[in-house]
Amino acid sequence: MKKAVRGVVAATILMTVSLPQAWAWGRAGHRLTALVAENYLTSETKLQIAELLSADSKGRETLADIAAWADSYRQEHPKTAGWHFVDISAGQAKFDRQRDCPASSTDTKSPWRDCVTDRILYFEGRLGDTSLPPRERALALKFLVHLIGDVHQPFHALGDARGGNDISVSFLGSSVCDTNRCNLHGVWDDAMIQERNLSEPKYLARLEQEIAENHWDRLAGGEPTTWANISHKYAVDAMVPTGAVIGRDYYEEEGKIMDAQLALGGLRLAHVLNRILSDTAAPAPVQSTATK
Repeated sequence: MKKAVRGVVAATILMTVSLPQAWAWGRAGHRLTALVAENYLTSETKLQIAELLSADSKGRETLADIAAWADSYRQEHPKTAGWHFVDISAGQAKFDRQRDCPASSTDTKSPWRDCVTDRILYFEGRLGDTSLPPRERALALKFLVHLIGDVHQPFHALGDARGGNDISVSFLGSSVCDTNRCNLHGVWDDAMIQERNLSEPKYLARLEQEIAENHWDRLAGGEPTTWANISHKYAVDAMVPTGAVIGRDYYEEEGKIMDAQLALGGLRLAHVLNRILSDTAAPAPVQSTATK
């Protein structure tokens, strides 16, 4: 890993080849990000989330339960696929909305574009709009939980080789990841997480320990464009050529980035939800009677 990126970590811290774009983090990664977030929610935010999720006819109750929902949704609604990533070329230094975020494919008159950074902001607004029916706000919540996880998966901020989906690799001596041929995107989505060989509670405890040791809670703010730019830099640094043999050294170094991004995704998700839902639930400010 480049020294510059290693410094950023210290300071600020496969899916199938046939898919148009692989899911960002696998189910396990999305659940971990949501579980981290749950530990940083205010009591008021937790109450509002529970009320919103009670409007879900399938009875999901926690952020972790809904964390991978948007991937299932896009299988039935493929026009939402672009909401999960942003295609920034490796040759570009940072995100440019006009260049990297295409106009909406579902509503040509919409000011919102089809990339993850725009859609996070869109669903933030929907979640905070108390004039909407609870089910619509619950839908926005489910998308936010997922998309904030997505933007922290480095290869969902890289346009080259379809975010690494077209880069076939071997990982720790095997060309097969789960039941599919390994590709770079899939290594980050699932294979490196699986290689940790930790139960969900133990992995969560590991992330919580790293949050405490590195004071990552200080990095909980920010906005989607900044998060995408950081992810993009990590992806560029972690790129390998097709046919590459990914060994233990790569796994150990890039695994640090992976864990940091899983944790930061959770911290930032909690920050967003607290900002929207705690403020939404607050009573209207009392008009001051003081003499001006």
